[in-house]
Amino acid sequence: MKKSIFILLSSIFLLTACNEVHLTMKDSGKTIKASPGTLISIALVSNRSTGNSWRNIGYDHAVIKSAGDPEYKKNEKGLVGAPGEVVFTFKALNNGQTNLVMEYGSSHNTNKETLKKFRVKIVVE
Repeated sequence: MKKSIFILLSSIFLLTACNEVHLTMKDSGKTIKASPGTLISIALVSNRSTGNSWRNIGYDHAVIKSAGDPEYKKNEKGLVGAPGEVVFTFKALNNGQTNLVMEYGSSHNTNKETLKKFRVKIVVE
């Protein structure tokens, strides 16, 4: 009986400790709620062969922080020149709110027109 209770409590702890939010372009414009410690991953379609990439425009570093370098995932079919996706991960730090804005465009010339924009309001409480 004690073993069953221990396993149950351990499982609950692990599930609550792994709080994660997954976002895509469909979530752009939304308000996202998170608690401190929550990981927020954003997967956006990207095509490196075009010379375009996603870049962070800004957010409040007191509310969220980057949780590592962006991870590029190739197209599942492995086709050359086909778009894949880039995943950005952030960690919610402190209570507050911030607008996270990202732009997709030329990685060589930031003066060129932005092709896509992703923005979410993140509320940490």
